[in-house]
Amino acid sequence: MRIRAYIVAFVVALSGVALAQHGAPQPSKEEYKVYAAAIDAFQKAGLASHPVIADRTSTFECDSGCNGLTIDGCNGLRNKNETAAARLEIVQRDLRELEGRTISDFESKNQRCSQIENKIPAESQYLLLGQSSGKQLPAGWEHPDLFYFSRVAVHGDQALVHISFMSGTNPSDSGGKYFLFSKETGKWMPNGSSHVWKLVQHLE
Repeated sequence: MRIRAYIVAFVVALSGVALAQHGAPQPSKEEYKVYAAAIDAFQKAGLASHPVIADRTSTFECDSGCNGLTIDGCNGLRNKNETAAARLEIVQRDLRELEGRTISDFESKNQRCSQIENKIPAESQYLLLGQSSGKQLPAGWEHPDLFYFSRVAVHGDQALVHISFMSGTNPSDSGGKYFLFSKETGKWMPNGSSHVWKLVQHLE
């Protein structure tokens, strides 16, 4: 199936991308907690048995994705024929609990790429992959489930993150969504999503 070639190509692009991000703002401790909650939620849902995380964040930019991901010429957060503001209007329509300050924080944080470090406090085992973190997958991880995270907007007990997910075993699970997280008893929990793109499987 051609989908397997796509996954391999994404891994190669991810591990080979080079980017200088000197002085770029880095994700906060709370953002790392949201990344962890997302990884654990995907694994508990049976969607990601081998989570591999891109060590660069996705952005609203087109034609210059710093983490190697290209979806319709952009980096997954929007379609090429729409502005960031137009996409976020759709997200706010789909996720009515989203507050204006969360939306504005998300748009501001995701104008440029940031580095994700190997300090996500997930319960699930994961690998970080990219220019700064090695180029080889270990034995047993031949079918990686790839996560491309945006920066996370956090406002009070509300968080918004975009995740482009490439399943290593089931292409129908692959796609890009905005996820709303809410903090409940001190833990971030998924609380709705807004679809951006879906991987179309082509059989040879």
